[in-house]
Amino acid sequence: MPAERFNHVHMFQKDPYCTELWYQQHLNEPSRSTYTEATCKVARPELSWPSLERSGMLRQPAGVTFDDVALTWHVQQDERPLAPTRGHLYDHVGLSVHDLDAWIAKLRAEHVKFLTKTYKLGDARAVMIEGPSREALELVQIK
Repeated sequence: MPAERFNHVHMFQKDPYCTELWYQQHLNEPSRSTYTEATCKVARPELSWPSLERSGMLRQPAGVTFDDVALTWHVQQDERPLAPTRGHLYDHVGLSVHDLDAWIAKLRAEHVKFLTKTYKLGDARAVMIEGPSREALELVQIK
């Protein structure tokens, strides 16, 4: 594997450890968290430094990995509701799937929110769903 490659994305999540469980349950992310639905909501951490803000940063690292790309999370930095990612600089994260129709059926049965209907993406088909902290996730069927 080359040293120069895409490695990770940092995002904020309301409950980072619950988000790990969501990605494992709904998107079959292979790692297994030590948290359960009963234990994933934990107290907010103390402020720490170094930080981009003078007041410090809340650190509660968590995340998941697809192939060799990590989605890394910290707890959101204040109590304001997180905004959806659609229409912002970082609009969404794309994940490849082999059978889009099977994934759609699975996610509908699990009551995952769909942001779009199925659409063409070049020669492929795709659909957009919403993650637990309103992040947009695009599932793209690969051949």
